[in-house]
Amino acid sequence: MSRDVAMEDRRSADPVRAPRGFDGVNGQDPALAARPETGIVRQIEALAFTPRKESWVASSAGWFYKMFRSSDDPARDWLDPGCIERAHREYTDMRLLCGLSDRVCEPAGLDHACVVYPHLSGPDLRALLQARTSTAAQRAAALRDAVTLLARLHADTSDALDYPAKDYLRNGYLAPSAEVLAHIAGRERTLFISGFEVRNFRFDRPHDAWFFFDPQHVFLGMPEDDLARFVISLLMVNWGKGGSLGIWRGFDVDDLVATYEQASARALDRLLLNHFLRETIAMRRHFAEKALRGMRGAGWLIGRPYLSAYFLQLEKWVAKHEF
Repeated sequence: MSRDVAMEDRRSADPVRAPRGFDGVNGQDPALAARPETGIVRQIEALAFTPRKESWVASSAGWFYKMFRSSDDPARDWLDPGCIERAHREYTDMRLLCGLSDRVCEPAGLDHACVVYPHLSGPDLRALLQARTSTAAQRAAALRDAVTLLARLHADTSDALDYPAKDYLRNGYLAPSAEVLAHIAGRERTLFISGFEVRNFRFDRPHDAWFFFDPQHVFLGMPEDDLARFVISLLMVNWGKGGSLGIWRGFDVDDLVATYEQASARALDRLLLNHFLRETIAMRRHFAEKALRGMRGAGWLIGRPYLSAYFLQLEKWVAKHEF
């Protein structure tokens, strides 16, 4: 298991002016409270939050509210120190990424454990890729936009020198070979954004553009690691409840690699790309197996062969498309 989560706690934030109950960066450094007013944000107590696995979410009057979750009570989680720290980290990470591209959804404010974003109209990228009404050209253009954004986010680490370096020897799901470690040691690090996946892109009609949100964890790492995670997230677009038995193959991986290299003016290391594709599959299998162990009855009986068949397809795809 990774120790990455223990390395990620840090950083700072700043606010949006709003009514009582949401007054910028509550409980944070007042020296950071210098951001100009951008609109009216609802009081936290007045919102109807919907629970997700690791967060509470709500939308109101053009704002999207994301509160980190550790219990079944949003009011309690709003003031929970652990949830506040996670919100603080996401706010700061997103502000860093926004400085590199305007195609990252910029947070408007932070109140204890709640991060406030402008509401994006949709659709989600995953929905576009699955829609029968979308064309191959639309799907390819959206994926090129996403990979071009990744290149921009990898362009500069000068404002992230205090971020921890990902330890590829100890914190992974697939033991790296000596050759892989040698390539990593000789490679310049970029930002590594663990949430850079298909499910974390949403279209906004007023801007006529795709926006990235939810970085999860940010380190200094290998650019091939990020791209590999994005590719595996594409293959797994149909994974899970209500999905398909088959992996999603509606993209050209060579086109994505070429798009990234052209946008970044950086050649990707093929040996590292192959390793991280396999490592990402191992990671996703780990968490799928963990979820399966929590199932009972028919869910477990159906889930076991589904998991085995799906991951066998992933492994075969990577073997066939090895760089």
